[in-house]
Order: sequence, then C-alpha cells, then structure tokens
Amino acid sequence: MDEKYKLENYERFFGEFREHGAHWDKIEKRTATLFQVLIDGDLKELVFVLKYYPKYIEIVCDHFRYLYNYSAQEADIFAASKLLELSEGYHQKQFVRNLLRKLSKIDEFDISQLNAFLNDLIKDKERLHPIILSYYKNQIEKNIEENNYHKLQVKVIEKNLTKLPTNSDFDFSANDRDANLDIPYMD
Repeated sequence: MDEKYKLENYERFFGEFREHGAHWDKIEKRTATLFQVLIDGDLKELVFVLKYYPKYIEIVCDHFRYLYNYSAQEADIFAASKLLELSEGYHQKQFVRNLLRKLSKIDEFDISQLNAFLNDLIKDKERLHPIILSYYKNQIEKNIEENNYHKLQVKVIEKNLTKLPTNSDFDFSANDRDANLDIPYMD
C-alpha cells in the first residue's frame, strides 16, 4: 500500500504544529485542508501520512468528530482498521461513529451477499480492528432481523457469526457528550 505514496508530496502542506490550544489553533489552515481531503478519501493515504507523522493523530480524530461533509467515497476496511489501531487513546464516540459511517453499507445485501461478506470478515479477522468486527456483527444481525430470510439460511449466518471475535469493549450507544453532534442525514 505504501509504495504508491511519496512522503514529500504531503510534507509541503505541514505548517507549524502547536502542542497547546484548541483543535483549530494547533495546525495551520493548509494542514487542516490536507487532512480534510485525506479523510474524504478511502483513508489509505491518511494512514500512510499518520504512520510518519503520528503527532497529527489526535488532530485527525478531532477532525473526524467535527466534519460532516464527507464525500461519498467509502473507506477501505483495512485502512479504517489501521486508523483505529493508530488512534488508540483518542477514540471519542463521534470519531468512531463517523469513521464507521464511511465503511461499506450492508443493509441492502441479500442473504448470499451477506454470507459472502461475513466469510470475508472471518477470513480477515486478524487484520481487522475489534471495533469494526463488532460493528459489522451488529449490522449483520440487524440485516437478518429486518429481512425475511429462510430459517436455515439464518442458522448458517448465525453459526458463522460465532466465528467472529468481537471482544471490543467500545460502547456504540449515543449517550456521550458528542451524541448531539449526530446529524440524521449521515445515517
């Protein structure tokens, strides 16, 4: 993944970084714009940049919390997992909720698509962050609940769901101070 990105293409956008101050006071406008563009993408470039410039991780997490004009570009599930890994310690609920909103939607999947997607999750479970695995487990259960699938098909899915480790202790409920930042059109 890293081979196609060149660090020097990003370095010119980094201005002065201040350790203290409000979110927008810590970075220059061109740096904020760079991160907005990277967040709007599939997150691969963002993860690449943050690996070399980890001091911006907290800023990016805050950026995710307050930006609502994301592009329709879905996030790469592995890049999103890596971002969650890199940002341990900065997992405000709104950041995580907005990150999860960028992932591929499965609510329109039919039973065969759902099963194939679940099999991919199981196959890649070691490479995916527990928050993402828990999120998709919940989404799969919701899909099953909302559709009228044959009971035997549901049993197969439910059996496979037990193979999905979901040891995430992240609370997805919206009872935190950022709950009022949820915007209905984002759902």
